Amino acid sequence: MWGEQRRALEAAGWTVLAPDLPGFGGQPGALVSLPGAAADLLAALPPEPLALVGLSMGGYLGLELLAQAPERFLAAVLADTTARTDPPEKVQARHEQARRALAEGTDFLVDAAREEHWPPTFERIRPMVEMATPAGVAGALRAMAARQEHRDTLRGLRLPVLTLVGAQDTLTPPERAQEMADLAGGRCEVLPGAAHLSNLDAPEAFTAALLPFLEETFSAASGTAPDSAAPDRPS
Repeated sequence: MWGEQRRALEAAGWTVLAPDLPGFGGQPGALVSLPGAAADLLAALPPEPLALVGLSMGGYLGLELLAQAPERFLAAVLADTTARTDPPEKVQARHEQARRALAEGTDFLVDAAREEHWPPTFERIRPMVEMATPAGVAGALRAMAARQEHRDTLRGLRLPVLTLVGAQDTLTPPERAQEMADLAGGRCEVLPGAAHLSNLDAPEAFTAALLPFLEETFSAASGTAPDSAAPDRPS
């Protein structure tokens, strides 16, 4: 998921942590809630100041991390995500998908991903979707459906924030990214040639925005680059 960005960051001297959520990437169990997942992740992450990078559901989790322990982070990058809760019809759809995943397995999500994403991106994420367990998928969908509003979290942040979004992202469109940047007093960059998974759709443009932001943010605060935590995500 983060291969291109990991290689670029590590080449620049950063340590990259990209944890898999329960039920994804071969991890056991299932997500119960985003606040619970954030608390577990905060307990497992190293104590050093971190740069947070979260995309899609990883952005939802990132906002929970920032709400619970903003002092642990010196910068945040939120990509193709939103601080708003789901509208009722989306909540209902997520719960229906969760029921289908438990009853039928996850093949229907592979078909949906094929329709939703451009072919090169689909080929990248297909193994990830196929590896996810039905329980893991169902837990993630229900956790997203129940997630909290985080616009106030952004208003209260005292750290640099960059929002990134694909110009063709219809799930969390550019106006949502701009809203988050405005609330946090940060910066928004719209990436041409990218949709909802902008780091995979346009990896060079994504990395070209990400790396300078992190380097600029930390150059004054530290002589060495901190860890970069990039929570993984299902769409």
